This record gives sequence, C-alpha cells and structure tokens, in this order.
Amino acid sequence: MPTPDDMKGSPARPRRALARRNVSILSPLRYPGGKKRLAGYIAAAIRLNGLRPKLFVEPFAGGASVALQLLNDGLVERIALGEKDPLLASFWKTVFNDHEWLIRALRDTEPTLANWDRFKHGPHRDDRRRALACIFLNRTSFSGIIAPGAGPVGGRAQTSRYTLGCRYSVETLTRRIEQAAALSGRVLFVNHGDWRHTLRRVKARKFETGEVLYYFDPPFYYKADKLYRFYFDGAEHRRLHDALGGLGQPWLLSYDAARPIIEMYAENGIGPKRVELLYSAANSEKPAETHELIVTSLPKLPGSRRLWRTADEWKSARRF
Repeated sequence: MPTPDDMKGSPARPRRALARRNVSILSPLRYPGGKKRLAGYIAAAIRLNGLRPKLFVEPFAGGASVALQLLNDGLVERIALGEKDPLLASFWKTVFNDHEWLIRALRDTEPTLANWDRFKHGPHRDDRRRALACIFLNRTSFSGIIAPGAGPVGGRAQTSRYTLGCRYSVETLTRRIEQAAALSGRVLFVNHGDWRHTLRRVKARKFETGEVLYYFDPPFYYKADKLYRFYFDGAEHRRLHDALGGLGQPWLLSYDAARPIIEMYAENGIGPKRVELLYSAANSEKPAETHELIVTSLPKLPGSRRLWRTADEWKSARRF
C-alpha cells in the first residue's frame, strides 16, 4: 500500500475505430480534455513497439484515465502519477490510500450551492478535505472545470434543466472510486508537484532504460487559463519540449493542435500526428470533433487514428 508521502457527421468512407476494452475503468473525475479515448490508442502503441513497461508515468495526471486503464489491462506493471494542483493530487492520494473515508464523505455531502461556495473558496486543510473539495467541485461545476472562473452547473439561479446535482451520483462515483482503489497496490506514488519534480522522483528509482514509459498530457496551449487552476506560459511549453530529449526513456506526448506546438515539435520523435477525438468543453450539448496531437520517441504509432464512431456506425457494428 502506498504511503501518504508517496501518495491529469460520419465521413463517407469511415476508417476503422480502435476496439473498446471489455472492462472499462472510468475515472471518477470529469476532466477538461480528458483522455479516456486515448487509452486504446496508447495500448496499441505499447503492443506495436513490443513494450512491457515496469512503470507508466503521468506527470500531468488530471483524470488519470489512461494510466488506470493500462494498469487494469495489465499492459504496465505499475503507475506513478504527478499533479501540481493540490486538489487533484490529494484526490488521487485519498482514492488510493483512504477511499472508504472519501465515499462516506460523499454520501454525507449534499449538492447544494452553499456547499459549492464552501468548497470553491476553501480553505482545505488536509488531503481528505482537498480530495472531497476536488470531487465535489468537479462533479458540480460546468464541464468539470474547477478553475477559478468556472461556475456551478445550472448557474446561480438553478433555472436550467441541468441542475447542480445532475452529475453528482454517489452510487456511480462509489463504483468508480472503488475500481480505482482496487489498483492501489500497483501505484508506486502520487506526487504533488510539477512535472520536473515527478521526473526527479522517477529517476531516483534507477530504472533501466526501456523500463519506464512516460505519457505527458500538459495543459492545452489555447484557453488553458479557462480550464485549469495551473497552466503553462509559452516559456514553460518550451521547457517541457527541451526536457524530453534528455529523458533516457520512451515517451508519448498529447497536445491540442495549436500551430505553435506543431512547429515546436516538428523535429521531435516521428513528428506530430493528428488523432481525432470526440470532445468539447464549449457551450454545447453535442460534443464536437476535434484533433489531438501525438508526439513520441517511439519508432511506431498505430495506423488507425480515429478513436470514436458515430451513433450510426455503432449500430452498424452491432448488426454484424
């Protein structure tokens, strides 16, 4: 068990979508830019390159969907998570080390505006309180955004058909927290710190070359200040870029398809590859197609880059 100290319109000729896993590990968090659909893509990359990582590291853990799925599927032996946001770091520490308390606290906390204000403005004195604030605000704030400017689901007037508690299902959250907690024996650590600190902790473990696989999912280049409590300026995007060459371990990186990022990584790895996702944090009930960039030091990437199907395509697949 980890210690508390150890503890982010159908095309005319559709391309093949990556297969869904039989057992899906769903993060309890609704995270802006969540990468659940990338888990299958990264799993395919691991197989394609003949990797068997002893450790899979997410220095920007967020919702941790990729790490949890790969660990559950046995494609990596252990995981390590890093997160600069103290609310998120405390949430994952508590899930892996104190999940029964968190579930009880969720059952005892009503989704009210008074509680939303209390959690929004703090203070939160320890891991338990920060973890509860994190999951409460994530499930009751617009698009799961806990950044300072985000408001409650349904607005202050609560006149929308989507009310504050519409995504605050304690039974659903309990199942998802228990799923993640069941993997705690294979969590090396959850680090509260920036990506550099997480890398230093991993390097201190003296893994052999090829035994670690890093997955970097840094804050979006555009509109990051609206989505996250901690985000990058242009210099920090460049510092991450410059650090990747000295890792000494294989890595993958995902980004929003911003022109400055495409230009920055044009000579890295095998170059930026666009991966289609179905995601939106906009004021829309219908998710929109967007593009994610994948950059990697791996020699091979899966040929299939489309990670979703339209409703009609799923119907067709079920018929056959």
